[in-house]
Amino acid sequence: MIGKLNLILGSHAHIFPSATDEEFEYLYHNRLEPFIRILHSFPKIPAVLHYSGPLFSRLEQKKPELFLLIKDMTARKQIEILGGGFYEPLMPLLPTTDKIGQIEMLTTYIRQHFGRKPQGCLLAHSAWEQSMTSVLLACGMSYTFLSEEQFAAAGNTDESLLSPVITEDQGKLLLVFPVFSSLAKMGTKGILPVLQKAGLDIPPNSKTKQEGLLTVFPEFPLDKSESAIHSFFTDILSIQTNKSNELELTTPGRVYRTSAVLSRIYFLPSGDPSCPQPRSILSRHQEANSLYARFFFIHNLINQLRGDKARKTSAREELWKAQGAETLMQCNKHTIRRYAQKAILASERIIREKDFKPSLLAFDFNLDRAEEYLFQDKNINCYVSTIGASVFEFDYLPKGWNYLDILYPDSDQNPISLKRCAFTDMLFPGDFIPSTDLSSGEYSFPGPAKFPENSCYCGTEEYHCISLDKTKLKATFVLAPRKDIPLGFIEIQKTYRVEKNILYLSYALINKGENKTVLCFVPRFDLALAANRLLFRKSQGEEEVSDEKNGEKRRITTIEEHEIKRSTSLSINFQTPCDLYFSEYKPQTRCFLPLFQLFLNPGDTWENQITASVSARTRKT
Repeated sequence: MIGKLNLILGSHAHIFPSATDEEFEYLYHNRLEPFIRILHSFPKIPAVLHYSGPLFSRLEQKKPELFLLIKDMTARKQIEILGGGFYEPLMPLLPTTDKIGQIEMLTTYIRQHFGRKPQGCLLAHSAWEQSMTSVLLACGMSYTFLSEEQFAAAGNTDESLLSPVITEDQGKLLLVFPVFSSLAKMGTKGILPVLQKAGLDIPPNSKTKQEGLLTVFPEFPLDKSESAIHSFFTDILSIQTNKSNELELTTPGRVYRTSAVLSRIYFLPSGDPSCPQPRSILSRHQEANSLYARFFFIHNLINQLRGDKARKTSAREELWKAQGAETLMQCNKHTIRRYAQKAILASERIIREKDFKPSLLAFDFNLDRAEEYLFQDKNINCYVSTIGASVFEFDYLPKGWNYLDILYPDSDQNPISLKRCAFTDMLFPGDFIPSTDLSSGEYSFPGPAKFPENSCYCGTEEYHCISLDKTKLKATFVLAPRKDIPLGFIEIQKTYRVEKNILYLSYALINKGENKTVLCFVPRFDLALAANRLLFRKSQGEEEVSDEKNGEKRRITTIEEHEIKRSTSLSINFQTPCDLYFSEYKPQTRCFLPLFQLFLNPGDTWENQITASVSARTRKT
């Protein structure tokens, strides 16, 4: 039997910045308050605490009594508060300066409110790459925690899991504690056998001063958290008083200060079981990849700011709000995605506050080695992809709203190329009338597999940019005639232009065939709208229509949405009237099918222009 065994108890909690008060109250009453209050009544039990920045901020504002308990336990050295990324990001996926900035932001908050600078940190989902060693040490962090699965993947045995190790990057050493996640829900019934086994299995000639060490972040049943936590602490004290177990409760800071020679381990890029391969998220979910790419694009724009440190700091902090792990891991949850996008646009708006000039950028925004095109004006962004020559993002910066942040049914199953885009071109025979399938929410997005015969879906075709005028913010894309496909003799030209916060889209359809043809052209667009009523205008006057008339045909030239809460007005105008069909998928998601019937002789060209504008709406007093 060897010397004492050490036990580190920890608690971790996080809340996304956009979480509702109801979500916060649930977390508070079922996890936070019982643990902190009962731990406070057991002054002989030390613990390590990690709460994210948004959670600390919410506690400070809404639950100051709990905040004071944490302060008191910190002052009497019962708890050690861990640092980390303020908004709980997946650290390996951030630019280096954002990693450092987020860690320093939480460190500053902890030092200012609790009077102590954190010595170590906890990484969200244990997301790890070896380069994190240098980053953490540069931020003053001496140690961190990784899961037992990560230790095992690095070749550690069960015995070596009962001791911290050191890891290295560029000659710098960091202490790493293994966390037994498998014991998190087992209470003392699971911990005690491990402690007993540790006492038997660790070699007597071990060079480590702490021959056995166990780190656990216990989880308790939410419906019985009060009694479970109290019983857990009581059992721990009972085990400690039994001298035969020689158990000592400690904190990672104490272990760090007393550790002697330790094994050196290099860890594979990985995370905990909930996120085993953080970077694989980007290849599995294109929504996540798009947001990830935006992080770096905005990060580069911020770095280009010169001479205005306050504005640069404000823009960075808005970007950091979008970088939480949930943004990428739960990117299909619309409340999380929309919060992230709003924060990104807020950062971009700060960047544009002074000396902004409208621009047209050709850049690989999606990190797919293909250029996309960004039309920037003071208040709007318009992103255009060569696939379908479609708009895949249309932002109104003053309100942080993306009009293409659409909620499709079963969006996880839909190919990314068939969703979240506007002005997707479709060609149908001349007698075509949209069916219920095409105009109702039951048909999530008409793609090639479900397309009517003798029709042509152009949303997955690659258009070529044949003209780019960055001075006039104008770009022209063309889909050349194709053989052996229905209506493939029609050439489609699309010209995008932005001026004075208005998007202009000019169409030219040319009959390159040898015969006269009659066809229907539908430039479909789906929009994320918040208003319950839309206004449809036609040349003879105007007609107000409620959303209850989904699927009806109407002859119009203008669609308007007046959103009261955001105080914005969106207007879509057609140069020539169209037959419009529209429907609602889910609240705030509407499908519009403008249909134009065309009669084209060989060599004939049909032209039309669509404009989209957004403006602030003055509230009537």
